[in-house]
Amino acid sequence: MKEKINECLKLQDELNKKIDVNWKNIRTKEDFFRAIWLECAESVESLPWKWWKKIEPDIENLEIELADIFHFVLSLVLMERSPDLSYFYKGLNKDFSDLKDIEGNYINHYLALKYKEEENTKIYIYLIERIAEKALRQDLNGVLFFFGIAVSEVFDFDKLYLLYIGKNILNHIRQEKGYKSGNYQKVIGGLEDNKYLLKVIKEVNSKDELEEKLRNIFNNLEVNNNA
Repeated sequence: MKEKINECLKLQDELNKKIDVNWKNIRTKEDFFRAIWLECAESVESLPWKWWKKIEPDIENLEIELADIFHFVLSLVLMERSPDLSYFYKGLNKDFSDLKDIEGNYINHYLALKYKEEENTKIYIYLIERIAEKALRQDLNGVLFFFGIAVSEVFDFDKLYLLYIGKNILNHIRQEKGYKSGNYQKVIGGLEDNKYLLKVIKEVNSKDELEEKLRNIFNNLEVNNNA
């Protein structure tokens, strides 16, 4: 797992440099914490939190949103002089020992939800709200810990890794095709680019195959859309 995380850190640094070559001198930690809590809000929109109407959970979109959050989590880790992912591993493994500055009542509430066998979506919402709260407090260890638990609840690290790699490739494509300048078309042929990404991920067996197929499909979509 550590090897895959180191790969993700390297890829994130390359993507950030593609957007701004001196990104560490331009961006602040506050930028990435803000991005995280805003992505958390989008994540909750994938779940049935509105009690006044029936909404089916969109777990595939939730998974994509968690991969988006991972981009900003990695960026924050890269900004640290001595990067430490131990709280992320603790969250993934649900290791509640030797935790500093993580409120015990938050952990107890999470365990109570599990014990009562609450609907998974209620647990997801609770964990995402804790990530958002920790991001608003600019508490990196808190973000890492609750993000790790959320990943372990919604899918697993291997699925997060594959989605991150796919979304990282897509973000490169977006930058190359004018995302920063506002020229990129996120909806192509009536479908958002994230949906194409999910479709491709289900059809491939390796990272190299994923990038080749993803670039081919977006090049063909762009040609057909401009025809």
